[in-house]
Amino acid sequence: MTTLKGQIKKDLTGMRFGRLTVLPIHITEKRSTKWLCRCDCGNEKYIYRGTLLAGKVNSCGCLRKEKSKQTLEGNKLSVTHGKSYSRTYRIWMGMKQRCFNPKRHEYPRYGGRGITVCERWLSFDNFLADMGEAPGSLTIDRIDNDGNYEPNNCRWVTRTEQFASRTHTSTEKHKQACRENQKKATEARRKKN
Repeated sequence: MTTLKGQIKKDLTGMRFGRLTVLPIHITEKRSTKWLCRCDCGNEKYIYRGTLLAGKVNSCGCLRKEKSKQTLEGNKLSVTHGKSYSRTYRIWMGMKQRCFNPKRHEYPRYGGRGITVCERWLSFDNFLADMGEAPGSLTIDRIDNDGNYEPNNCRWVTRTEQFASRTHTSTEKHKQACRENQKKATEARRKKN
């Protein structure tokens, strides 16, 4: 048994935990011991002794990937676009969050005033097919500020262009709404007193 540092409480060499076989190499960090384990798939990974003994891990991570793939295939969702970490995907997710998630701070300015995402764009693949990848640092913009997110109302623009496309009327509407809310609050305080 090879020890890189410190003493061990129990030799786990040769023991199996799910798909993992403990190798005779371990390291001790502070009060925790990590054992080098070889998975049935061939990958090797250091795993904490307590994690192994508690049964919290059964593979190097390949088992979870296999189960996820089986679940996706069972739900007929196995075809993916491979763009989940792309900027375009984040923009698409942000667009949907603004329109459908009342917990988002932008929701009152989007979903809260009836702006939505067209049914076709609820699928990222369709959004990507219609809009293409987000070029450079451009952002998605609705041509009609009161219109929905849909192919004939969206384009890629710079942040400066997007800010300029905010209509004076929408700014005035916002100011008017603030004034009305302030009046209502004032009236409510008067009635209360």
